[in-house]
Amino acid sequence: MDPIRIDTPESVDLALEPVGLGSRFLAALIDAAIQYAVLFAVLLVALPSAALWTDLGEGFDLIGSAFLAILLLAVALLFFLYKMLFEALWNGQTIGKRVAGIRVVQVSGMPVTFLQAVIRNLLRIVDYLPGYYLIGAICILATGRRQRLGDLAAGTVVVRDRPAEAPEVPKALSHPPQTDLNKLREYALRLREEDLAPARGFWQRRHQLHVSARSRVAEQVARGLAARMGWPDPLPPVPEDFIEEVLYVRAR
Repeated sequence: MDPIRIDTPESVDLALEPVGLGSRFLAALIDAAIQYAVLFAVLLVALPSAALWTDLGEGFDLIGSAFLAILLLAVALLFFLYKMLFEALWNGQTIGKRVAGIRVVQVSGMPVTFLQAVIRNLLRIVDYLPGYYLIGAICILATGRRQRLGDLAAGTVVVRDRPAEAPEVPKALSHPPQTDLNKLREYALRLREEDLAPARGFWQRRHQLHVSARSRVAEQVARGLAARMGWPDPLPPVPEDFIEEVLYVRAR
C-alpha cells in the first residue's frame, strides 16, 4: 500500500501508511469486547438492584424501573460516544486502535480535531449499511487512502502508528554543546511528538541531502523547533547542531 506523502512547512517529507480492513477489524473487535464487558458489568449490578427495589412493594417498583432505565441509557451513550470521545481526546486513538497500532489523523498529517472525530463517527451509521459494515468496507477498498465515508466527510485517514524502525536519535552529541542543555530540555519538553516529526525526519535523512539543501532544510527545521517551544535565545551558528541537541535532550 503506497504511503501518504506529507510535505511539512519545514520541507521535510514524511510518510504516513494508511491501513486497510485487517487492522481496523482488530481494533473494532477489541473496542467491542471492552464495550460489551462494561455492558455485562452494568447489567450484573443493575438487574439485581432493580429487582430489589421492585420487591420492596408498591411505589418502589417505579424507582427500580427508573434506575434500570437510567443505567441502560448510560450504556447506550457509552456505545455511541465511546469511539467519538476517545478519538477526540486521546489523539486519534481508542483502546483498540492503540493495541492495533493505528491512529486517526487529518489527511494533512495533523492530529484529528474534536469536530472531525464527531463527523467521522456520526457517519459510522451510514458505513454500517445495509449491514455488516458493507458500505464502509467497499469505500475502504475503493479509495486510495483507505477511507470510509466518515473519513471522506471529515477529512481524516487511519494510519499505521508504529514505525517499522525506531527513529534514530543521537545517543551522544557529535560536538560541544552550543546551548545550555538543562535549559534546552525544559523548553524541548513543551514539544509534542508531531512537533518533533520534522526534526526526526531530517535527522534520519540528512546524509541523503545535497550539502546546500541540507543546510537550508536544517535552518528551516531549527527555526520551526525554536518557534514551537518558545526558545528565547539565538540559534547556534550551525542549525543542525541545534536540531541534534533538541533530539538529544528529549531522548534523555
